[in-house]
Amino acid sequence: MSKEKKRLYAKLVILIACFMIVLRIFVLIWSRYESEATSNANVDIAFYLLKEDFQKMSLNLAEIFPQDNAYVYTFSIGNEDGEKTAEIDLSYDLKIRTTTNLPLTYTLYMNQDYEDENAVNIIETNEIAQDEDGTYFRTMTTKTEELYYQEPKTNVYQLVIHFPANYNTMEYQDIIEMLEITVDSRQLT
Repeated sequence: MSKEKKRLYAKLVILIACFMIVLRIFVLIWSRYESEATSNANVDIAFYLLKEDFQKMSLNLAEIFPQDNAYVYTFSIGNEDGEKTAEIDLSYDLKIRTTTNLPLTYTLYMNQDYEDENAVNIIETNEIAQDEDGTYFRTMTTKTEELYYQEPKTNVYQLVIHFPANYNTMEYQDIIEMLEITVDSRQLT
């Protein structure tokens, strides 16, 4: 192989390597947090407590990204479903469990609009603990609520999640947060 062919071959290899590096940098820059979404997610989940039971609902927060606006998820818990009403007095405990993958803050409001300046966050406990597999989970609970069979009632909750815009870095790019809402109801005696 002649010297000229070797130089041409070396230049071609260097050119391909430079192209690959530029392409990789372009992909990294282009893939930063960019998404089209609204900040209010109306989940419209209803838990109907018509008897003693345990209900759970999971929500993957895959479309969440850092921004100045809050994400609002609405759900309700009631002793009526439009057709039937519970025939017993019930109490229930509400527990929200999340992974701790993202630096999110949570507030929860019952029968109030979170934007009202007098709205009160009803989260009583907010603890982070490690499970048996080594995964950290945040568990939030509220005080026990009571529903009486003579009074059909539905409590509407707004779960407000903040993911501040200052976290708009590649470190949080492909991370998903899981959220689980559990309602444990029992008969009042």
